[in-house]
Amino acid sequence: MERIDVALIGGGQSGLVTARALPRRGVRPVVLEASGRAAGSRPRHGDSLTLFSPARYSSLPSMPFPDSDRDRYPHRDEVVGHLTAYADRLDAEVRTGCRVSAGRRTGGFEVEMEGGDRLSARAVVAASGSFGRPHRPTLPGLEEFTGQAPHAADYRGPIAFTGRRVVVAGAANSAVQIAAELAETARGTLATRAPVPFAAQRVLGRNPHWWLTRTGLDTAPPGRLLSHPPAQPVLGDGVGVRLAAPAARLVVALAAPRGPGHGPRHPPPGRPPRAPAKGLPALVRRVST
Repeated sequence: MERIDVALIGGGQSGLVTARALPRRGVRPVVLEASGRAAGSRPRHGDSLTLFSPARYSSLPSMPFPDSDRDRYPHRDEVVGHLTAYADRLDAEVRTGCRVSAGRRTGGFEVEMEGGDRLSARAVVAASGSFGRPHRPTLPGLEEFTGQAPHAADYRGPIAFTGRRVVVAGAANSAVQIAAELAETARGTLATRAPVPFAAQRVLGRNPHWWLTRTGLDTAPPGRLLSHPPAQPVLGDGVGVRLAAPAARLVVALAAPRGPGHGPRHPPPGRPPRAPAKGLPALVRRVST
């Protein structure tokens, strides 16, 4: 059995940054990545995905994004390229196609991969993240549903849903961005228990990350001091611009959290369509109040 210092499970951004730090402390990690390249879950994200933080705040340590426009929001393929280039520069071994299936303590640790190969390690770092196994809640009636019920992790783009009626369940950044895209080709409903908590991507001309860094709140967020941390805000500027033209095609339903008889609230049937709202936040306020 091969013996190594540290088995680092996962070759996404967390795993790669950890792999950079460990050799500086005299520890030699071996990165075990299940997919065919060290980029984590990023290659499987939607075709139109962009980060919500600018390039200057999204770079990995010691390797910034190219300086063409550091205030831009990098798209999926650019992020994938950034991760794979970072992996190539590491002073650590990265093994792709190695999916860990089991781990156990044996004085040190023993890690087993699919296919039966095993490693003996002094330590194990789990950096696989949560995107490899998306949560799929059990919904009543889903077994009898004859349509499709993909998870957001399976979404690639709106073309496959052209002309269909689609309900997007949830109101975080992924759900809102997907609903905004679907509104261009499909009849969409964004189902949420409460109005979408929008936050501007620019405050006095600066991205929120600039303000968080200057005030020090990026390392001491106030949510840690609250018994009920605030909901994750949805950055609305980018999706609002894309949705401005076809906005009238998206309905936002407030789904009640209680039992039967408390279903989604839609605008009254037969109401004539209004002119497109200027941005998604205005649309949400109009149809969900």
